Amino acid sequence: MVDGRVSRRDFLRLRRTERGKVVDVSCHTLFMRCADATLPVPADLEWDPGMGEPPAVFDRPSLEHLVEAFAEDMRDAQVLRVAEPEWMASVHGAERFESVIAAFRARGGIVE
Repeated sequence: MVDGRVSRRDFLRLRRTERGKVVDVSCHTLFMRCADATLPVPADLEWDPGMGEPPAVFDRPSLEHLVEAFAEDMRDAQVLRVAEPEWMASVHGAERFESVIAAFRARGGIVE
């Protein structure tokens, strides 16, 4: 994540072809990103330099950010290539991603 935005490389690849903008999405990677987004954020701990290493700081995008980034990338795409679709059933919030895909199909997008 850069500047609060989800990096497209987190779960999909974009490229242009003679057919227009193609979005390649791995449902396995999407599953992992969504699983990370649902992990609880550790509570702030009181830390003293004498304690050694400070606690790890995790900056995870929320599920909402992942869905918004996916929807934004699909807005001007013509083709969606889905890899490992069997993982979609296990994705937390899958119905939200599937509604984005349904809207993409409704406007004439091709899903492969």
